[in-house]
Amino acid sequence: MNGHRTLVVMASRTQGLLLKLLLEERGVETVCVDAVEPALAEIAGRPQDLLIVEGTLAGPTGLAELRARCDAAILVLGHGEGEHDPSDPRGVVEAAVGLMERRGAPPTAAEIFHRARVLIVDDSATYREFLRAELEQEGCAVTAARNADEAVTALAGGGLDCVILDLVMPGTSGTQLCERFDRFRRRRGLFFQIVILTSQDDEEQLMISLNAGADDFVGKAQTMDVLKVRLMALLRRKYFVEDHLLRPPRLLPSA
Repeated sequence: MNGHRTLVVMASRTQGLLLKLLLEERGVETVCVDAVEPALAEIAGRPQDLLIVEGTLAGPTGLAELRARCDAAILVLGHGEGEHDPSDPRGVVEAAVGLMERRGAPPTAAEIFHRARVLIVDDSATYREFLRAELEQEGCAVTAARNADEAVTALAGGGLDCVILDLVMPGTSGTQLCERFDRFRRRRGLFFQIVILTSQDDEEQLMISLNAGADDFVGKAQTMDVLKVRLMALLRRKYFVEDHLLRPPRLLPSA
């Protein structure tokens, strides 16, 4: 764990120093403070890999301010859901070390798919449900649409990561719908990906689809594993941009 830096924010100096000792035994450089204001000053001066924060000390407002000022993950101490028991310092340290190790590693396929929210647009109920079952098995949250109107309604709700769009649709072509989706995301500043899925797997159709705004093109003759791998690659790039390039700039404490 050499090179990692952690900031502990706890009211109890004794408990804070115990965590510091245990973390430094694991090779983690650690600083302890007893309030949110000195924590903000520490963050402004040095980047952190992890914040360990006593939830009742910081409160919702303090936690929100720490998250706004620092890119690091926050491990909250307390007795609520999702919090870590401060009376188990070794358990806290194990959780902290595991979180830093996972944060530094590239995401696994399972992590990517469990984060993904996918819209399937296909007029074939059989194929829609086949795709839904395959992607939900990987952990994706899936919404299905039968036509353009249902798809636009789903998109307007926000929160989607990818649209998988059949090229042949009743009343409109998949290419026209792709152009519509591309305009929609540009106008609203959204960052969902568009994948054209089709039986017309040829170079001409590939060029037409990509020029219409598609981010990838997968033939239905390909195996489901190929679709999943290409979907994962698109989502991995999307999440990297969101997590590392589109974060708001870190604010400095006001004087």
